[in-house]
Amino acid sequence: MLAGAPGLNAEKFYELVLDNIDDPYPTYRQFRDADGLHRIMRPGTGREPEWLVMRYDAAATVLTGRGFGRRAAVPGSLPAAGAATIVGREHPVLSTLVENWLVFMDPPRHTMVRSIVSDCLAKRVRAGFREKTEKIVRDLVARISAQLSIEFVSEFATVVPMLVNLETLGVPRADWRWMCERTTALQEGSSFRPGNRKNRLATAEDAALTLDEYFRAALSERRRIPREDLMSDLLAAEWGDCPVDDDLLVGTCVHILAAGNETMRNALSKIVLLLLRNKEILNILLIEPALAPDVIDELVRLDPPAQMVTRWAYRDERIAGHDVSRGDKITIVLGSANRDPARFCEPDTLRLDRPRRQHGGFGMGIHYCLGSALARVETEVSLDAMLTLLPELRVASDPVCYGKDLIFHGPQELRLVRT
Repeated sequence: MLAGAPGLNAEKFYELVLDNIDDPYPTYRQFRDADGLHRIMRPGTGREPEWLVMRYDAAATVLTGRGFGRRAAVPGSLPAAGAATIVGREHPVLSTLVENWLVFMDPPRHTMVRSIVSDCLAKRVRAGFREKTEKIVRDLVARISAQLSIEFVSEFATVVPMLVNLETLGVPRADWRWMCERTTALQEGSSFRPGNRKNRLATAEDAALTLDEYFRAALSERRRIPREDLMSDLLAAEWGDCPVDDDLLVGTCVHILAAGNETMRNALSKIVLLLLRNKEILNILLIEPALAPDVIDELVRLDPPAQMVTRWAYRDERIAGHDVSRGDKITIVLGSANRDPARFCEPDTLRLDRPRRQHGGFGMGIHYCLGSALARVETEVSLDAMLTLLPELRVASDPVCYGKDLIFHGPQELRLVRT
């Protein structure tokens, strides 16, 4: 039990969140009010002990501090041969894939890879990213606007980011459903989803194998005949002293595809749901559509599409009155930190007068979301295209069913009907 919080058991935190996954914020509030950090020992679960970070200042300390990193291995280096990996050596393709995801790297490798990928993404933005996104969204809105009923998650929120990411990478649009299935299966490897992880890792390994084969073949084609796409940009980049091979290039392509799709799907779904439940905000946007960036930014704070991130302590640290030891796992609950009343006035209220980008919805520090600028464009374009349609729609049934995922948070299905 936690001191000062009768009946509050940190070992039950994830269970409580999953039981209230459509609205985990009251659970977060209970733990945040009790303390900024909580220790979970997890005896008999097969998972390592960890710290939960619930408050904003402590979250900022961990996410921006040099004493914390993304790897349980030796900081600043790749794991030695035979060392434990993120998902385990028994899943070799999945392991190699995620070892080469930028989000799991530390400096100096992270610094070098991030700089190059950032430059390549910036080139795609200059090559008409907004215009291409507008075309994709317009075509999709034209298709669904004639329907009496729309399943928004599968018919819009999943399709837009996938088509945009495929366009950016240079993958044929015809492959989008296959890519959706593979990237969804890949996320089954997450340790933050319920169910038998051994089976989920097997599913993720199969998906990793097919995606690895696909992108190795695509990269080989672009070595012969370069195109105007991100894969060609990555191949043509000046990598300098940064070791680059197909493992890194494939991992980067899959990471952009998988992470960007799931977070954007949730963000788009939750924005529409929020506006349909808050007609006052919708009416303000209809009158002043230029306020859309403020609404989007505030939603990312209020109800972020990614709820948690993990770090490991690389040295002994004292955080919010607690002694954290070198090697300890730390889970930062962004959904809680973003509603910390010590940081935000009226934290549970959507307010359009807050300063932008002063929250942790896109992360903090060196791992601040690399695709945040692209995500803002996608969201703004999608919201602009949907605005005239939303007054004619209502949510078909409440409560809305949310996916059982502790990190990627959003509706599993969102049925909308015409009023």
